[in-house]
Amino acid sequence: MTEEVKQSPVGVRDAGPEDAEFLLDMLLEAVNWTGEERVSRKQLLRDKQLAHYVAGWQRDGDLGVIAVDLGGPGGLQIPVGAAWLRRFNQSARGHGYIADDIPELSMGVVPAHRGRGIGRGLLRTIASRAQDAGIRAISLSVEKDNPAIALYTSAGFRTVAVGNDDTNAQTMLLDLLTWTQPEPRQS
Repeated sequence: MTEEVKQSPVGVRDAGPEDAEFLLDMLLEAVNWTGEERVSRKQLLRDKQLAHYVAGWQRDGDLGVIAVDLGGPGGLQIPVGAAWLRRFNQSARGHGYIADDIPELSMGVVPAHRGRGIGRGLLRTIASRAQDAGIRAISLSVEKDNPAIALYTSAGFRTVAVGNDDTNAQTMLLDLLTWTQPEPRQS
C-alpha cells in the first residue's frame, strides 16, 4: 500500500536583503545540479565569478522572488526556491552575459521540492516582474546536460551561444518584448 503525502501550497514573495543566505544556498543548488557536490559552499564564496551572483544582494537593479512553502508550523513560510536577476558588465561578466542592460537569471529549488512546478512558477513570476520593470530581455547560462534546459525552452528561452569550456554550457535568452506568459500546466 502506498501512502500519499499531502504537499503544502506554495506561494511567491519578493526577495529582499534578508534573503542573501538563501540565494547563496540556491546558487549552490544550481551549480551542483547533478546532485553531487562539485563545488562546496566555501569554494563558491572564494570563486569571484560565482560569488558575484549573490555578493552584496540586494543592490540597485537586482530583482528576485522566493517560493515559500505556506504549510510551515504556525503559518511560517519556509523558502523552497528562488529566482533572481542581476546585471553584470563587460569587466565583471556573468557566465550568461550578453550585454550590460540584459540581466542574468539564477534559479534554484530545494531538492525535496523539485518536480512540483515550483521552478516553472518562479520562472513565470520573475519574467513577468522583469517585463513590468521595463527589462527587454533576460539571459542565463546552463550546462548542456542539465534537464532544466527543457523548462527554459518551454518558457521561450532560445540558445544564442554555446561555450567551449569544460561544461559546454550554453547561453540562453528570453526576449521580454515579445514574451507572453505561458498558461500554467495542468497536473
